[in-house]
Amino acid sequence: MKKLYTGAYFLCTVLRISTLIIIKMRNIKNKITLRYIILFSFIFLLSCKKEIPKKIYYPNGKLNYILDKTADDTKITFFDKGEKAAVNLHFRKDYFTSSIVYSKNHNLPFVDSINIDSLRGPYFYGTEYIIFKKNAKLMGTFRYKRNSDFRKALSSSQPYGIHNTYDLNCNIIGKDEYIIINDTVYNTKITL
Repeated sequence: MKKLYTGAYFLCTVLRISTLIIIKMRNIKNKITLRYIILFSFIFLLSCKKEIPKKIYYPNGKLNYILDKTADDTKITFFDKGEKAAVNLHFRKDYFTSSIVYSKNHNLPFVDSINIDSLRGPYFYGTEYIIFKKNAKLMGTFRYKRNSDFRKALSSSQPYGIHNTYDLNCNIIGKDEYIIINDTVYNTKITL
């Protein structure tokens, strides 16, 4: 909406100025040149598709997330309470694309990331990896329910399959198996 208002204001200003100039001009060649300037300004205005990123704030005034829309998808950046970027993801229509990347926590020796693998019916799936300094480890797989509201899609996360737990030295310390039946998750511990 802000883009249209700004663009309309710009176009009206160009038209007002050019109308005043045309009235004062007596030479026909200059009038034609000015009409071309107006036409190209209008074409330029219509070709601008980049929208201003939308910032959403917490009730206390701190930054919650930023929505940066492009032609195909929306880049979403969530912020922590210190207003540092905490999560980056891309959303298209009713599912996430590429990866959900969590920012590095300086207290932990790894970075967390969920790679979106596939779309099947009303769901999309992602595999979680934790990346240590020397290697990446598979944590497990998640199922998300497709939804046009990215907040609902993100909160619909359900673990399924084998999930691994690692200590801070990159050693496996636990395994769980998750089964989903009728949107309910059942958990089974696997002994090592």
